[in-house]
Amino acid sequence: MRAIHAAPLASQAAPAAVETSTESATRTPIEWSSKSTDLVLRLREQQKYYATVVIKGRPFTVTQNDIIIMDRIKDLELGDSLALNQVTELGSRDYTIKGQPFVDPSLFRIEATVIEHPDGKQFTVTKKKQRTAHQKITYHRNYYTMLRVALIDVNSVEK
Repeated sequence: MRAIHAAPLASQAAPAAVETSTESATRTPIEWSSKSTDLVLRLREQQKYYATVVIKGRPFTVTQNDIIIMDRIKDLELGDSLALNQVTELGSRDYTIKGQPFVDPSLFRIEATVIEHPDGKQFTVTKKKQRTAHQKITYHRNYYTMLRVALIDVNSVEK
């Protein structure tokens, strides 16, 4: 596997975690070198892509139609669509683009949809002290959000 290091100009800031479609439309285009453009075109010729996406500080390696089970995001409702733009690595079988620390969001488009907010199983936590009658039982349950990766696409780069 060949690693492609296609870095944008240093004047651009790090992207936000999740953005709306109006924010992505107002972004200024980046000027890429001919070598970077050629390498991104090689990646675009591949059929399947994978990406390492950072959501709430945790990395997830995903492909299209994967389901991500993560800690609950309270702001989201069922059917909401997210644009995931904190990507540390984007690639295919033959080529990979690694970010420094993130890949430029103008190179790709990754969308995920909220499909469920399941509750985890209930855990029983027992605390007991020796040689006394002290015993305390508490219960704990985790809450999750399930996302389906609807789209992973590499955009064309203009010279």
